[in-house]
Amino acid sequence: MASKSRIVEDKSQAELEELKKGTPSVMIDEEAWITSEMIAVGALAPLHGFMTGADYHSVLSEGRLADGHPFPVVLSFAPAGKRNAETIASKVGEGETIVLLNQNREAVATLEVEEKWSYDKKERAQKIFGTTDEKHPGVRQVYQRMGDVSLAGRLELYKRPDWGAFEPFRKTPEQSRAEIKKQGARDVVAFWTGANPVHRGHEHIQRNLMEHYDMLMAAPLVTMAKKEQITSEYRVACYEVLFKNYYPKHKVLLLPQKITYIFAGPREAVLHAIISRNYGATAIAFGRDYAGVGDYFGKYEAHSAFDEYDLAELGIKPVFFREVYYCARCGHTVTDDTCKHGPEFTIGVSGTGIRDLMRYGFLPPKEIVRPEVARLAIQGVVPKGVGPDGNAVSPPGKVIKRLFPFYLVAHRLGGQIRREPLDWTTLNLNNLRRALKEVREDSENILKDIYREFEYGADIDRSMTSKWVQDATVTALEDQQIAIDLIAARLEAETDETAKIEIRKELEVAESIMCEIGKVITDKEAKSRVWNLDDYESYR
Repeated sequence: MASKSRIVEDKSQAELEELKKGTPSVMIDEEAWITSEMIAVGALAPLHGFMTGADYHSVLSEGRLADGHPFPVVLSFAPAGKRNAETIASKVGEGETIVLLNQNREAVATLEVEEKWSYDKKERAQKIFGTTDEKHPGVRQVYQRMGDVSLAGRLELYKRPDWGAFEPFRKTPEQSRAEIKKQGARDVVAFWTGANPVHRGHEHIQRNLMEHYDMLMAAPLVTMAKKEQITSEYRVACYEVLFKNYYPKHKVLLLPQKITYIFAGPREAVLHAIISRNYGATAIAFGRDYAGVGDYFGKYEAHSAFDEYDLAELGIKPVFFREVYYCARCGHTVTDDTCKHGPEFTIGVSGTGIRDLMRYGFLPPKEIVRPEVARLAIQGVVPKGVGPDGNAVSPPGKVIKRLFPFYLVAHRLGGQIRREPLDWTTLNLNNLRRALKEVREDSENILKDIYREFEYGADIDRSMTSKWVQDATVTALEDQQIAIDLIAARLEAETDETAKIEIRKELEVAESIMCEIGKVITDKEAKSRVWNLDDYESYR
């Protein structure tokens, strides 16, 4: 492993320009620059420089550096481009120092080359991402961003990348730990998010965590590998709005990370745990499909990644959560571990579905995104609107499948089950409108209706009872009795025995309906429920 890298901030621009003269230079993209910064500030400890060949191969096969330290993802330095390749081939040898130039050709760092080595891109892709399919964004990055020769060694970073709008949030691990100490927090849990606005599924997990930990470290990624997302400025604004309006100030630390998902699923979960530990977290939470894309990994595969490590050597505790959704019968967000109700009550909490619903022009229901958050998120969705075919990134039916599964199996939210489930591939924008309208209008009514039913029968003090309900019940009983009396009179007058059979059946059904009409509870009947064996004063 290379010796420890560092930041050198006392060099003038003239000194940096002088550094370029007579020293081999290599152009780097912003992602390599940011990775260099993370190494230099200690965010990727125990990694102190770009990986050697021994570290690289050990990480690929064992998920550990050559010295045995847990490290799940290879972070090698293999600059792409023809000019870089020529420089590395002809001018760079082991023991030499090279200058790293950003896209403006400014000298931003030096690398003392400890080792120069080649690697197999296909092997890298297969072992890190479980596939060599270039449709996978991580695999595509390996082939498009990386050269064929890697350089290992110690970094000296002279200029840190500009974080733009996120400069006020930038902290080194040392600064983060100082802030945590200042707040008096001992147990800190990290929570990372990517392309999605913070939604009620995230909030469900975060509130649960804040019950058990002193502080929540929220780490939204502010550089994205996918164009399809909510822009970073709006996602961070969404967090700020949620924290301002709903969370205790001393319980949260907003710590955006200027890195992107590489979509390495289980391995990336462990990497984020290590980074979080370096920033001062003692635990990190994971939901479903963490750092996944498409169907390359199982929904909960990231949870099992930690089976390969001893928690003491990781220095941080993983906390796992099942998929969160909203149950209209329970009246709040739940998981399968906490809710028994069927899909007819289910409103899904899918970030992908939320983004597409906003592209179709609709604010997501309050049950899955806070309206203060959704109002900002809909402004930041990319791409905006729909394509020439009238569809967003996903067709309306897929949005229904992700967000409104009740619509596929029931005639209404919480209603009777359909004889046959709907095929989501046949559904259109009108179906999406109807499903959303159902949620907006009826989600709250399920619990309200249940409460009203019990309230009428349970209230002892009848002054709060809805008199119109009682009046309607009395009227229904009176009206039903009129019908019964007329049918009974007809039966008495009928002489044909065959006709009497039909009339008796009609009378039987009318009387059974009479029994099913709600009971009128009078004040006297309600007060009869109040009784005590002893004098009331004896209970005081």
